[in-house]
Amino acid sequence: MKLWQSVRMAFQTLLAKKGRSFLTMLGTVIGVTAVIALVSVTKAQNAANVDLWRRLSENVVTVYFDSYEWMGGSTPDAVIARELSNYLNLDLSHMTQGVSPYYSDYEKQIKWGERQITIRPLYYGNEQFAASQGFEIDRGRDISYMDVERANPVVVIGHLVAQQLFSYQEPIGEEIYIQGLPFTVVGVFRQRETPSSWGNEQDYYTYSEDNMILIPHTTSRYINPSLVINQYIIKVTDPDTAFELVDLVKDFLSTMITAVDYNTMTQAEIDDFYRNNQQTGWYDVYAQFQYLEDMTEAENAQTRTLSLIAAISLVVGGIGIMNIMLVTVTERTREIGVRKAIGAPRRTIVTQFLIEATVLSGSGGILGVLVGFVVTLYWGKIQYGIIAAPDLPITAIAFGGSLLMGILFGIYPAFKAASLQPVDALRTE
Repeated sequence: MKLWQSVRMAFQTLLAKKGRSFLTMLGTVIGVTAVIALVSVTKAQNAANVDLWRRLSENVVTVYFDSYEWMGGSTPDAVIARELSNYLNLDLSHMTQGVSPYYSDYEKQIKWGERQITIRPLYYGNEQFAASQGFEIDRGRDISYMDVERANPVVVIGHLVAQQLFSYQEPIGEEIYIQGLPFTVVGVFRQRETPSSWGNEQDYYTYSEDNMILIPHTTSRYINPSLVINQYIIKVTDPDTAFELVDLVKDFLSTMITAVDYNTMTQAEIDDFYRNNQQTGWYDVYAQFQYLEDMTEAENAQTRTLSLIAAISLVVGGIGIMNIMLVTVTERTREIGVRKAIGAPRRTIVTQFLIEATVLSGSGGILGVLVGFVVTLYWGKIQYGIIAAPDLPITAIAFGGSLLMGILFGIYPAFKAASLQPVDALRTE
């Protein structure tokens, strides 16, 4: 029997019992749909997260330090911060585009007239904060060097804050109240995100980068007198120099702080260190984009895990195909006996049933691909607000997997059919 004849007979068998065939294919349809939708949407969302992280961390170096003043450290954080700022802005100016103190308070109440909103981060920075963080002024001006030196009560607000607090009114020159203290709005940052980038408006209004304000770090004493700013954000001119700058800043801080390495010291050694050293503390300097590789690998691992979970549905679908093929062998025992009695070789019987199992799973795979495309586009748009195009390699793998399941789980029924004895098969009613 020719191959195309076997395929035609397989389709005739499938169409003869449409309801049963469809229910059998349903496991494969669900499996293929799950693989395509889960992996495609997850990869699209992960790509968006990596892109956002890359945009935020591009050429950025972060510095944290603490001299443990509460333990009698001889070099206060304020002194370290001043010396570090001078070192970065003078000695390393050829390597930096922006250097700013970096500290944030969360859930602060902002009021203008009768309107009041809660912003996510209140940033304390200087005139180089926008450059170091990639913000751009939309209208008005940025905070200036003199604003920082004189601790002027001025503020630059994010696009979302301007929209929520002032609607269509011009905010420049208006006086707002932060924790009951008056600050003058001197500028508005350009919008960086949209509701669609968060998937829903609630997340956008809660977590967006546009829901922020910036004040001179020297005014922090008005809002939080005990606050000590011991973090810096640095934008380097060239990513190739980022690691060099990290090493230089670490060397600089090591002259002012003797850091404790908790990983290599026993508790007794740490206690002894604190008793005999007055420069105790810690510091950490790192290039943010160095974690992109780790982040990408973690998200790839997540994708692989989801693929494995979704692939289980394909295996379940394959078991369903094997089950129905065994039923088919039982139903067609007499037909098999007749074919073997007139000389049909064992190979022909095996091939016929394998083709039927493959046609069944392949048809389910095609339906699964179509449904998977629809689910991927709909899910990506509704859940994450992104255009999650189906991943073509994953689609090919999912469809190939459906065919493979048909072959693997069709082997046992096919060989069972081929092993029937003609005399016994013909006796079957």
